[in-house]
Amino acid sequence: MKSIETRLKNRFGKIMVMDNPPSPSSSIHRMGRSTSRRNSATHRTPQGGDEADNQGRLFWNSRRNSTVGGKDDRRSKVDLGQGGKKKPPSASPRQSAYTQTDLGRKRTTRKLNTRNTRCNSLPATALTSRDTIRNIPGNRRPEELTARCSASHEGRKLLQERLMVRVDALFNLLFSASPFLQGFHDRRKSTDLRMGGWVRNAAGQNERKVSLTMALQANVGPKSVKVTETQVMRECSEPGQLYSIDVQSIHAEIPYADAFVVLMHFCLKATVEEYTDFLVFGQIKFLKSVWAVVKAFIEKNTYAGLEEFCQSLYSALLIEIRKKQS
Repeated sequence: MKSIETRLKNRFGKIMVMDNPPSPSSSIHRMGRSTSRRNSATHRTPQGGDEADNQGRLFWNSRRNSTVGGKDDRRSKVDLGQGGKKKPPSASPRQSAYTQTDLGRKRTTRKLNTRNTRCNSLPATALTSRDTIRNIPGNRRPEELTARCSASHEGRKLLQERLMVRVDALFNLLFSASPFLQGFHDRRKSTDLRMGGWVRNAAGQNERKVSLTMALQANVGPKSVKVTETQVMRECSEPGQLYSIDVQSIHAEIPYADAFVVLMHFCLKATVEEYTDFLVFGQIKFLKSVWAVVKAFIEKNTYAGLEEFCQSLYSALLIEIRKKQS
């Protein structure tokens, strides 16, 4: 043992603590030092907490304290003048960026969810009442338009449009010797156009005759056909309101021309806006029995020609109306 202790003393150059037993005074001194350290640490703790709080306020902790902590502090206060009841939360003069953004989103959502009680399925013009229509200058009252068409409107509907023109003006364009109608037939390469005037027939109806040679667009067969039209105005027609006209066309110089006739009906009806509803119906009436193949051929080519004629007439009317309005 002594040899080991001697070697340790020579190596470290000091006496180990185990060689000198602790004295009562030294133990008391050590206890005093540890107690003083604890007290000093206890006194320094508030300062360290304040520094941590100050550091937290420099970053994200400021927002949390401004929104959450501030509300908790205000709610914890008690107003003694109101019998111990808590004060109602008062709006802070300054809000954080997060709170303002959240409120803005809520307001936007509330505006978008506002229900619109007005019917959106109809345009604004369709919501106008009859009383409003009567007060608009230039419009007519619905009670003034009493004329009704007596035709059954049979056959194929070839055209149904509303034109921005008065019914009397449209009648003069289509059923008189107007420059518009003459120019229209010239552009279609029709020749020998003769238009008679309106006269009274034996039945007491207004009637007129129109004849022309019409060019055909078919690749096979004749290139032209002679057409004689008999136009009869029905008794239900009334100037300024309604024109109901039946047209019977007889063809010549084509195969099976004596086997059928073409019947057309023109209906021109005025509206409250001083416009005109333009309707055209067409049908084929066979006078003789023909083979089924021939009948189908006649129907196919005749209806194709009638539809092409009506579309060309409608396009020409639109151009003429725009010229007069400009």
